[in-house]
Amino acid sequence: MSWYDASLKETDARIAWILAHPGMSVWLKEALRAALERDPVDILNDLEILIYLLRARSDALIRAPIGGEGGDLAR
Repeated sequence: MSWYDASLKETDARIAWILAHPGMSVWLKEALRAALERDPVDILNDLEILIYLLRARSDALIRAPIGGEGGDLAR
């Protein structure tokens, strides 16, 4: 078995574990299922955008209550 095959097998096992775990969010499971059907380069490009936008938004929402400005998590 090549390193590629072993790495893919291990990653697929981790994904299967998350998909079967009752404590994981529906959003995460749906994203993983959708990603399995997509081109890996497209996935990586979209991940970069998601990380950039969602990290900035989440950081701002978390910092707002700490700074006393109050945060509206529903925005």
